Order: sequence, then structure tokens, then C-alpha cells
Amino acid sequence: MRNRLISTVGTSLLNNLKFSKEEAIQQAFEAKNWHQIAILLLQKENSDRLCGAEINSITSICKKEFIDGQPKLIFLLSDTEDGKTTGEIIKLYYENSRNSLKVDQKVEIRVLEGLRDDDVKKFKQQGLKNLVREISTEVRKFSPEAIAINATGGYKAQISFAGMIGQALEIPVYYLFEKFSEVIELPPQPVSLDLAFWLNNYQLFSELESAQTIEKSKVEASLKSKYMESLIDEEPIGNEIAVSLSAMGVLFNERSRLQFAKQETTILSLIPQDDTDPNNKAIHLRDDHGKDVLKKFAEKMCHSTYVRTIINSLPFNPKRPNPILRTHPNGIVEFVLTWTDKGLGLCIQTTGRNQAETNSIALYLEKEFYE
Repeated sequence: MRNRLISTVGTSLLNNLKFSKEEAIQQAFEAKNWHQIAILLLQKENSDRLCGAEINSITSICKKEFIDGQPKLIFLLSDTEDGKTTGEIIKLYYENSRNSLKVDQKVEIRVLEGLRDDDVKKFKQQGLKNLVREISTEVRKFSPEAIAINATGGYKAQISFAGMIGQALEIPVYYLFEKFSEVIELPPQPVSLDLAFWLNNYQLFSELESAQTIEKSKVEASLKSKYMESLIDEEPIGNEIAVSLSAMGVLFNERSRLQFAKQETTILSLIPQDDTDPNNKAIHLRDDHGKDVLKKFAEKMCHSTYVRTIINSLPFNPKRPNPILRTHPNGIVEFVLTWTDKGLGLCIQTTGRNQAETNSIALYLEKEFYE
């Protein structure tokens, strides 16, 4: 049963409170006494329009049993004072022991940096990306089967994109229309996926995910595809043009990673394997500092049937965030032990016959041997 409900948050609650004609609410609102506001809201039916879109929709989601009886609530706020205030009130509302809904009282509120309506550039290049990242992080930690999205609150573009995220990551998305009394599940939206394209370009996606922005001149050869053009943003930084994943690019990367994990066994079964005894696979290392650490790791990695030989050790790569440094169409994977201070690394000959197969093996080796 799904037990984590992620809700986008708008400001309908705040606007309702601001224009309420009830004297007690007006006094508490003007005094910014949010604790009192939460108590006053708890005296209302949780389906009362005054409570706002988020509370109304969560009430319906729980009543229709779309979510576990005591769900964890996570609220994604806009990067504005009104958004933060709304989030604070909702948190106080659900953490109060008098709340009739049985929810996990440890409510989380998270501000999506850049998600604001006074800066279109930040909204596009930061806000929507951070929306994808927050939901994707939950998926990686708890799996799509544990999560549902409530996309009732927030900006229209945010609501639409939340629906697309849900479709891409295989998470149900619920929405409460203003005049409806109960939520509906948003219909599927088409999200194109070319897993082969992702595998062939995995290194670029990985670098952009890690560094977030890269000088275009350094990766220009990888950007010639029209498909890739739709997944990146460009912006001038000094005398250079920098590229980064667009919000759709971040989503495409996350969906592809999810699909690869599901299809990994099938994909790997199509790649040749080397059945040489692990003890007989050649290991060549330079007499550098850390050779003992590399030898021990190389011996362990040789147990993989996708590893033919260890060609050599790599130059040091300190502070390297990702273990996969480079991959090549001829099956070579450059792998960094990122947990070592100097960034020790190995050049590995795998059984990969092309870029996609080599990247598939690299991802497998990272999962199996990365510490």
C-alpha cells in the first residue's frame, strides 16, 4: 500500500484566510498567529472550502483509501513568502493531535528553490527541475510503489508537470478540481522514452546530473542530436555558453534510470560474458601509491563475467563524485574508487561491444562493486 503522499502547495488556503469574514480568523491572521489559525481550522470540517485545496484534496484521498491509513505527508512549497507561510500553517494543522485524519504527525515541508512567479528563468531552470529532483529522490529511496502525488495546489505549470512526473515515474497523481467534492486520478500523459538513446549517452547525462552545468564547448560533440537538444538548456556564463539538463531532461534521465533498473537483467543477458576463471584474468597495475588497494579491488571485480582484464591503473582523480569516469565503444570502462582520498582508479576491459553495452556494464559494475 502506498504510504507516502507528496503534495504540491499553492496559496489558496492563505487567500481564503485573508478574505475570511470570521472575526477570530481575521484577528489571528493579522497577528500572524499561525498556531491559532491551525486550531481554528481544526474546528472546521476538513472538507470545508476555507481549509484550502491541499487539505480538501488530502481529505478526499484518504477517504477514498488511495493511500495508506496513516501516510507520511510531504509538502513541496513555492519559493515565496506566501508559499512558505502556507506550508507552515499546513504543517501545524497536520501535526496537531486534534486532527481527525490519521496521518503521520511528522510532516515534512520542502521549499523548491526557484519555483516563483516573478522570475520566469528561475522557474524554468531551477523550480521545475527541483520539483523533479525532490520527487525522484523519494522514488529512489522508497520505490514508486510507495508513493502517490497530490498535484492539486500550486502554479498551473507545476501541476501539469507534476502529472507528467507521475506518469514518467509510474506514480499515481491525484487532483481535486475546484468545483468537485472528490479527487480524480489524472489521465496518463505521453512521455517519450528511448532507453537505447540514454544508454548511448549515459556519460553525458551522468556528468550533467553531477556538475549541473558544463561548458558547451567541452561536450558539443554529444549535443548534435535533435533529441538531445530538447533535453538541455543553454545560458551564457561570462564568455562561454553553458549547458544543463532542462526540467524535461532531468525527468528523462530519472525515468530512464528507473526503466534500466527494471530491464537490467534482460539487457545484460544479451551481452557476451567471459567465463575465464577470475584467478586467471590478467591484472596490470602501475607501481603507484595505493597499488595494494587497487589490486584487492581489481581481484574482486574480476569475479564479474563482464570483466575480461584489468588494463592498468588510472591517474589520480581526487574528489571525483561518480565512479564511472569514462566509457568507450570498445568495452573499456574507467572506474574511480571515489571513497579513496587520492581517487584511485582502474582501466577495465569489459565484454561490451558498443557504447550502449559498455555503459550497461559500467552501471552494473557500479551497482555491484561501488562502496
